[in-house]
Amino acid sequence: MARKTHRPDDILWTVTAADIDAVLSQKYAKQKLSDNGQGVFSSSRGISSSNQDMSSRDLEHTGEACDISLGEVLDTKYPRKSLVKLFEEKLIHINGHKAIPKDAISVDDEIWIAMAKEKIDHDPIEMDLSVLYEDEDLFIVDKPSGVTVNSKDQLSLANGVAHYFKEHGIKRKVRFLNRLDRDTTGCIVIAKSGLAQSLYQQQMDDNTFEKWYMATVEGIVEADEDSLVFPMERSADGIHYEVNAKGKETHTAFSVLCRHASQSVDNSVNKFKNSVDIGLKNVDINLVSVDKNNPDVDKVVHKSNKCGYTEVLVRLYTGKTHQIRVAFSYIGHPLVGDTLYGAQPTGQPFQLRAQKVVFTHIRTGERITVTA
Repeated sequence: MARKTHRPDDILWTVTAADIDAVLSQKYAKQKLSDNGQGVFSSSRGISSSNQDMSSRDLEHTGEACDISLGEVLDTKYPRKSLVKLFEEKLIHINGHKAIPKDAISVDDEIWIAMAKEKIDHDPIEMDLSVLYEDEDLFIVDKPSGVTVNSKDQLSLANGVAHYFKEHGIKRKVRFLNRLDRDTTGCIVIAKSGLAQSLYQQQMDDNTFEKWYMATVEGIVEADEDSLVFPMERSADGIHYEVNAKGKETHTAFSVLCRHASQSVDNSVNKFKNSVDIGLKNVDINLVSVDKNNPDVDKVVHKSNKCGYTEVLVRLYTGKTHQIRVAFSYIGHPLVGDTLYGAQPTGQPFQLRAQKVVFTHIRTGERITVTA
């Protein structure tokens, strides 16, 4: 249903010359491709150009008409599929009036994208959530060990998030942008709208949405850092995942934080937050200042094996189920306690924590870092 009043999570912006230029440049690039690289832009409206990109200023100089539609402008900013429902429900406006994609648009027009109300799609059950970050579009919590993200017929994190949404008047579905295994702790990201889900999923697809993990693995990892690229798929038993040439390619990068000889002390990588300082703009592993042979052991795995263990920082570039667990098992260093993938039993859950996410705020363009 359309509404007449603005809410804090609505998107409001004024069309600029840069918005028009983005559409013209996109049109020119497409036409240039269709003209087999001849560098001539022509259309049914009679717009032409040399090898330089067209802009609104060029059109002012030539006196040509410039009919740009709302749909064309929105296509440069948002995934088209995320806007379909908003148009269907008449929640997109130009200068206060309900709009359709074909409506003409010009500089200084006011665009209003109203966020639709939805029914919460999980049973609200009160849960003690550790909230790490929240804005109009995202909700990030610290997932505890022993809880699934979203499982049917059992209490899961989705129920706790649904309760939080209900208590705070957030009338939206629960949309998880990442998944963590039952025993994995740390950052779990929830989008509050379909539009936010599409935009942040796009960042995940192009790896501008960074996902960092802390893990403790069996044995001494010799390489200070490495990039593990393997094809993976579900195994025949339907439970394990495995490296298999028929699977989809995965990319897991890591850097060693510290190596420890075998000792019998307390375990908890889950509380290991400050081992390394990663800059906000860091988009790849760069840990030259880390002491990789620190003899001081303060967080080790209970009942660790005689070969010792290694603490690693992991950057996940793809999101296959059990990806980190499979990758390290494949190179002979399963996560400590991960008996499903060949580790010795410790009596404790395997040690894996989603330590940090870094993303570009879809409204401000600011790089945001959230640490668990």
